Amino acid sequence: MKQLTLVAVSISLLFASIIGYAQSQNLPDRSVYHLDSQWQDQTGTRFDIADLQGRVRIVAFVYTYCEHTCPTIVAKIKSIVAELPKDVQSEVVVTLVTLDPERDTVERVRSYLESQGLVESGWQVLVGAPDDVLSLAALFDVRYKPMGESDIAHSNVITLVGRNGEIRSLLRGLGQNTDDFAAQTIKAAQTSELSQ
Repeated sequence: MKQLTLVAVSISLLFASIIGYAQSQNLPDRSVYHLDSQWQDQTGTRFDIADLQGRVRIVAFVYTYCEHTCPTIVAKIKSIVAELPKDVQSEVVVTLVTLDPERDTVERVRSYLESQGLVESGWQVLVGAPDDVLSLAALFDVRYKPMGESDIAHSNVITLVGRNGEIRSLLRGLGQNTDDFAAQTIKAAQTSELSQ
């Protein structure tokens, strides 16, 4: 009986990895979902970055105790989302990636979303290993560097990612107009194919 159970588990794992491999093979070469990395969100759920495919995402790299540009980035994203029609808002997930996974624990990012009133909005914060954060940031052309004990200097970039993981639009800097970014978000949300 134990051998039969072992065989069944082995077949299930093989099938799951074949499906995952097949999904990643359908991704375009420039998809950020090709990165081999493990993450957690504010609920403590663990997943591969490739598991995020299938949804349009607005992505930014921040850290929760930032008092400088991160609150402005979050406010700008809130403004972009508010510009979107309600049916488009339901198709878009805002995904923040912490630049400081040592201090931004799952509990801390959950508390941060609660304090910002973003839990019900479907926002997500990703916490990963420092090397995975570095690799993902590089794919998004986000540079960052710790500055002393409590600050991190970083690029101020908001990125639109299509369902298949391709970067569709960038908003660099905090003084940029968001109209084109919002229009690109609407267009991406109205594209249902994963191979957009």
